[in-house]
Amino acid sequence: MAATRTQIPYRSQYASPALAGELQSGRRAYEDDPRWREFGARTPAEYRRWARCGCGMACLQMILAARGESQIAPIAELGRRAIPFGAYEAEPPAGFGPLIYAGFVAFADAQFGLRARVAAPLSLDELAAAASGDEVVIASVSAEIRALAPDPARRGGHLVLVHDFADGRVRFHDPAGDTPASSAGVWLDLAEFARFYAGRGIAVELPR
Repeated sequence: MAATRTQIPYRSQYASPALAGELQSGRRAYEDDPRWREFGARTPAEYRRWARCGCGMACLQMILAARGESQIAPIAELGRRAIPFGAYEAEPPAGFGPLIYAGFVAFADAQFGLRARVAAPLSLDELAAAASGDEVVIASVSAEIRALAPDPARRGGHLVLVHDFADGRVRFHDPAGDTPASSAGVWLDLAEFARFYAGRGIAVELPR
């Protein structure tokens, strides 16, 4: 097997990663996460917003940690800071909203000096080339990738950090992983990954 990238630190998009399954299923309300204050949220309602759509900011935390930064802001704080750059709507109609790629690129550059590019479209071959080179990819996939659903209802809608490619397989961290096997360092055949992949993302330089 080709040499793999140095382990990228994992970050969850939830204050309590052990509650991921309960939060996703609705068995526990986001506002009832006992650690919501650690998330940088000012209120339980604000925690709910960023826990619902914080996958992109969790990926950013992973990239910053991989770069060696020790003091990394919590997800809600990062989200608030990203809004003026156009990375999120200030007041999304549904109460939460997706990451806006161009705004993220501007935010990552201005705030952290990260060299990033909007990669939309991004073919599977291009994704593999980026991840096996000096980039990681915040890739748009279906949330059903965690359960490897045989017939996913959609592609896209969730973000994972693809950070390696070797022997026809991609390796990624899923910030919404609900089990150890579905969270950090997940290896998946490229053909299997394709069933969930929306063909777009954000490529960020992270030299090996």
